[in-house]
Amino acid sequence: MNVKFHTLNNNTYRAPVSSPRKRMPQSGAVKAADYDTVDIKRTRNAQDDEESFSRLLARKASAQLGSGASPERVQELGRKIADGTYQPDAGRIAGRLLGLS
Repeated sequence: MNVKFHTLNNNTYRAPVSSPRKRMPQSGAVKAADYDTVDIKRTRNAQDDEESFSRLLARKASAQLGSGASPERVQELGRKIADGTYQPDAGRIAGRLLGLS
């Protein structure tokens, strides 16, 4: 960094600044060595950790689901849908989707 201090008796407020020199594009082909490269590789341990974590999440999610609906309940809902008498509760559905109930 270049810092210049001026005395109070100096008549100019700012020192003249020259414009920076414009860079011209280089002629010729661009080589691969002209650019930085980044290689990202997962280690085998990281992949194992991700797989075991996903298995853990799958087990917890399936444990929270429970056994599901009985076949009788499914048949009853199918009959109501076919008859046009089924009235879904939108608030309850939204609550379940958001994990509120």
